[in-house]
Amino acid sequence: MAIWSLKGKKVLIIDDFQEMRVMLRTMVEPLAPEMIKLAQNGEEAIEHLESNKFDIVLCDYNLGKGKDGQQVLEEAKHRDLLAYSAIYIMTTAENTSEMVMGAIDYLPDDYISKPFNRTVIHARLKKLIEKKENLNDISLAISQKNYKKAISYCDKLIASKPVNRLDLLKTKGELLINLGVYDKAADMYEDIIEERDIPWAYMALGKVRYLQDDFEEALEIFEGLIKDNASNVAAYDWLAKTYEAMDDVEKAQEMLSIGVAKSPKSLIRQRNLAQVAYKNNDLETATSAYEHAIDVGQHSCYKQPDDYNGLAKTLVDSGNPDAAMNVAVKISKDFKHDSNAEMVAAITEGMVHTSKGDGEAASQRLDAALELFNQNPQGLSSDIALELTDLCLSSGKDEQAEEITKNLIRNNHDDKALIERTQKVYADAGKSDAGSELIKNTTSEIVDINNKGAHLLKEGKLDESIELFMKAARGMPDNIVVNLNAAYSLMMQMQKTGKIKKYSSRVENYLERVHKLDPTNKKYHELMEMLQRISIKKKAA
Repeated sequence: MAIWSLKGKKVLIIDDFQEMRVMLRTMVEPLAPEMIKLAQNGEEAIEHLESNKFDIVLCDYNLGKGKDGQQVLEEAKHRDLLAYSAIYIMTTAENTSEMVMGAIDYLPDDYISKPFNRTVIHARLKKLIEKKENLNDISLAISQKNYKKAISYCDKLIASKPVNRLDLLKTKGELLINLGVYDKAADMYEDIIEERDIPWAYMALGKVRYLQDDFEEALEIFEGLIKDNASNVAAYDWLAKTYEAMDDVEKAQEMLSIGVAKSPKSLIRQRNLAQVAYKNNDLETATSAYEHAIDVGQHSCYKQPDDYNGLAKTLVDSGNPDAAMNVAVKISKDFKHDSNAEMVAAITEGMVHTSKGDGEAASQRLDAALELFNQNPQGLSSDIALELTDLCLSSGKDEQAEEITKNLIRNNHDDKALIERTQKVYADAGKSDAGSELIKNTTSEIVDINNKGAHLLKEGKLDESIELFMKAARGMPDNIVVNLNAAYSLMMQMQKTGKIKKYSSRVENYLERVHKLDPTNKKYHELMEMLQRISIKKKAA
């Protein structure tokens, strides 16, 4: 009987011990893969993943200093460095609960406990490849963000009743959610549950109910999951999101606290707990959670200076400004050569100096922050932009506060929660009327731009519409509606002139901005399909 092989497959082996890397390569080589690359740490692994599309990754959990194997997987998924059909196997000598629970958020395809032999690795690879061998078309469609096409491939395969039918249904459900087709997704999950009690189907149905604002049913589903399995950390996360959406932040904190106790290695979970605890004025919990978020996030792709600002603010409110200043100074050390972090550091230091009553030092750091803001007004998160606005208002720099607010609202003119928070900053500064007027005028400005551009499109004045929306998008790169309109006007021009190459890269850039901001945006997916149809029609002509 002919031996199966890895012909045409690219393999990446990641382990901090040279002997283990060599041994794994020796185990895999008889299967004749097209390529085998070796990496001795997480940073080197990411470099390989950036330059090659690997089909198989064998990665040790503990990689010494720097990223561990879980963080490599986390970044690979976050940055789309792995194809949907790729196989990621974690090799580990550890079986601690912290390691196992920490892997829940980004599950590898399999674990192999050390020590193991060639027979074990071959058997696992063969099983996983057989499981994923019919996913190539789906994987390609997903990589092109053509989710409707991916769903059609799923349906075609499901109809043939393959052994991986449930995996295909799971994939189809995720794609339906990405498209915002919640009713169809819910119906499908309910059909699966009628057939079999499968935890992931309940979890997915709970997410759909949350996205449909059916919070009562979402709560019932997530609570049922926890009742059946108290270690289901993801269910605690979603319970917290649901309680917070229902304005029960105390219950949200309780759920996150349980989740963090079970799985403390999640940066995002620690961050969420810190933010919710701060809302509840539980400064002790917020401090601890921010400290843990910073600690576990040192080598994470989700590491951000905002966490340091949050910790510093919590310490100031706790009456410990000196500790807060130490945190603020640490930002520049931990984020070298990062102008955005430099801005956050200046804002944070200004906030601490203000709390200590050192007006001169606070003014100096505020001026430094404003200079950096003028160089890169899009570099701040909403939270830090509000922090900078607050500092300006408290320092009498109302004109600068106005510019920051305009920039914030222009990029988020339809975000009701953010508008309310912005209004509160002005109200707390005793300038509620000025804030309301500024927000109203800025919002009207964006609405007028979109209405004018739409009118130009309707009249067939494509060049004028394109010029209007492209100019708006330059000034408001995070405004979803403006970017969608810029992309649409360019595609109308592509259809009219047939000049695909001239405009396609710009369209893709606008749509990519939208996808990063709102992956489930329906209009985004409609325009992606439109772009693909235009490109296909051009090729066929």
